Amino acid sequence: MANRMLGIRELLKAVLLVLPLVAFVAFAESGAIYKIVGPDGQVTFSDTPPPNGSSEEVELAPINIQPIALPRQLPSKKLSPNTEDRSSEAVSIQIVSPINEATIPPGQTLIALEVQVTPAYPEGSSFYAIIDGQRWQGSAYGNALDISALERGTHTLQAVLVGANGQVMAQSKVVTIYVKRPIARG
Repeated sequence: MANRMLGIRELLKAVLLVLPLVAFVAFAESGAIYKIVGPDGQVTFSDTPPPNGSSEEVELAPINIQPIALPRQLPSKKLSPNTEDRSSEAVSIQIVSPINEATIPPGQTLIALEVQVTPAYPEGSSFYAIIDGQRWQGSAYGNALDISALERGTHTLQAVLVGANGQVMAQSKVVTIYVKRPIARG
């Protein structure tokens, strides 16, 4: 019943869109168009000649009509694929924060390494960070890892996604950041 209602609704939309065009074409083919020049030189067009008769009948060129494409059913995509479908999809991980070449100012105390996993975070998987070539042991929460303890200077960051059984599933591109910390003068 819902599909039938959808079809009737789409047909009604098409008719309502085409009706004004059909009326215009029918009028243009059957009626005359008059060019009227007013006393001030203003030009207007009308389908009725003026009473004083000072008008010129205009021959319209053929009207170019493009047929309206009727709406079609778009292919549907599964919103939540089953596990067999996920195993064939390539999983990727990327660092979304901090961005490459970011400078962490001296007053910023929290630095969170945030990642995005696509198409979806695989069940049972997790990620870890490699900072300056070494695995980082900071505390992780969801899609983020606390890297606030970085010393001042230049650092390279990379995220590694591992599956439930510990195998590496994906690695991000390496990101470089610059950490500025206050210098203790004494």
